Amino acid sequence: MLHIRKSRTTLAALAITVTAALSLPGISSAQPALPIVYPDINLSDIDPAAMEILPAIIGSAATGAGNGTEAQDQLLATLTGLLGQPGVPEQVQDGARRIVSFISAPEPPQGGPPIPTDGPPIQQFLYPTIGFDCIGPGQSSIATALAVSGPADIPAPGPRSREAAFVFTALGTGGATSQVPADPLTVSWFNIDSGRSGATALDNSAGINADGPATYTAISRTGKGRILATIHGQATLEGPNGPITCGFAPTVGLFVVD
Repeated sequence: MLHIRKSRTTLAALAITVTAALSLPGISSAQPALPIVYPDINLSDIDPAAMEILPAIIGSAATGAGNGTEAQDQLLATLTGLLGQPGVPEQVQDGARRIVSFISAPEPPQGGPPIPTDGPPIQQFLYPTIGFDCIGPGQSSIATALAVSGPADIPAPGPRSREAAFVFTALGTGGATSQVPADPLTVSWFNIDSGRSGATALDNSAGINADGPATYTAISRTGKGRILATIHGQATLEGPNGPITCGFAPTVGLFVVD
């Protein structure tokens, strides 16, 4: 059985050091609607330790390789080796296979739920994540993330050409606050075609779901190419008895920016 003993903070930083959400009832009327996708998953089905594995592998390749080609080769070798190990959690195996397919295919297959063809190019992240005690003591939140390739109008002000927007929603929570915790919710990305990488903090400036569930967005200039991204960190939300600061296990996204 594969065991991960490093802290969540350390692994999230590894996730891509060089290295949302669902539009639910209550979305600001100024924002065009995003697809509503409710994850069919229970909190008991989420293994936080397993969720650290793929981001750590991506981060190691992004920071340790000299260029995009070397990073691709390292990722393929590591993930292929991972798939050959016994006892790897099913969620990790599925994610590893999808990343290998994404890297190997000239036109990567699209994952996630069907997206309307007349809307912006939206890609769901590989799996929901968990926010520990984000609703209240002992009450954790399932959170989802998505990427929008530009040019697009949502989320405001909208990503331009060769940019990507990220939307992250913590289901069941109160509204997002403007308070910035010590380890702020961040999207870290790596362009495997250009070798470029970066990180952008998410915030609530787009005004989506102001009364909850807490929704955060960011726009990054990734450049054209195939993008691997992770969202990780903490957020401060409105709780029933005042603000709640809670941390989220990292989730991984794969998408293409034209």
